[in-house]
This record gives sequence, structure tokens and C-alpha cells, in this order.
Amino acid sequence: MSQYAQVSDIEARYPASVLQDLTDPNNQAIQTAPITQALMDASAEIDSYLEARFQLPLTDPPQILVQLCCHMAMYHLQAALPALHDIGDARKRYEDAISFLIKVNKGELTLGISSDLNAEPPDPNPLVLVQAGGEPQDPCVPQRVFSRSTLKDF
Repeated sequence: MSQYAQVSDIEARYPASVLQDLTDPNNQAIQTAPITQALMDASAEIDSYLEARFQLPLTDPPQILVQLCCHMAMYHLQAALPALHDIGDARKRYEDAISFLIKVNKGELTLGISSDLNAEPPDPNPLVLVQAGGEPQDPCVPQRVFSRSTLKDF
């Protein structure tokens, strides 16, 4: 797993006083450990959307992933301590990030990297191969209710 943003990236986007409130109960200084954990969690979540279309880890991730990672991490930090700040704005940014990642996963948007050009969007209706006895090969695929064998007497 790659980490798409660093502590310095989130510090550049959000006020130090807010980060200090969220990471240090004594409100003395910004603690990097909770920020690093939130960034790692956000990066793992991003990877879960990208793995269907890209070879991970991305060798040169685009700047948009840094931004999305920071927004998602900030939401995770604020959700852990909701009494300190109104998380409505953070939630909206998080939901926007997830929406963007879903569109990238579906092939509706690109990240602007060269592997976007070669990536095929996942097939929403994959073909299911059926064995000679009429049984699906994939045990996760539900059995067909109507088939030639079940309707042969009608």
C-alpha cells in the first residue's frame, strides 16, 4: 500500500489550531501519530477503489490523490472527536472524494496518468460460464431459475 499524502500535506491544507485540537487533548502541539494513521487509513480506502483499474502501488500518484487523501483523513480525525468541530464540511468533502473515486473506478473520470488510457472499466454485467450440466462454474453466482433443462417439459 502506498500512502498518498504526508503530514506536511495536511498541515498545508488545514489550520494548525484545528489539527492541534484534533490530535492533542492537552492542546499543546500537533501530534503527528494520529494524522499519520488517518492518512494511512485514507490511502487504504483510496486503494480499494483504484485496485480494479490500476496496478498498485502507483509509482507517481497524481496531485488529486494527495488532496483527496487529506480530505478523507481530516474527516476521519474529526469523526473521532465530533464534539470539537462541526464535521458537516468534512463529511461533504469526504463524500465528494468517495464520489470521485467511484467515478474513477467506473471509468467515468480519469486520474490523468498514462495507465488511465489503457484501463478498461469493469464490466457491470460479466458473462457467467456454465458447465455442460447447467451448473455455473462460480459458486457465488446464483442458480438460474429458468433454463432449458428446467423448462423442457413445458
